[in-house]
Amino acid sequence: MFASQPPGNGHYSMPPATEPTQYTEGCDPCSALTAQLHQAVQDRNQSAEVDARVKIRRHMRQDHGTELPLPPSP
Repeated sequence: MFASQPPGNGHYSMPPATEPTQYTEGCDPCSALTAQLHQAVQDRNQSAEVDARVKIRRHMRQDHGTELPLPPSP
């Protein structure tokens, strides 16, 4: 299941993402990856959305030494 297309009537607004907000300021890769995620959600492109989320988690782990929690399962 993806944030951009959950089951139901199709009307959905993305909840506050588990974005690296504390690192976004001044970190160009964080800003670019967050923009990719929001664009993918807006375009309803599930593949790009998952790719952006994976890239954000990988970037946070490798460059900031922070492990982001996985989103809760439905």
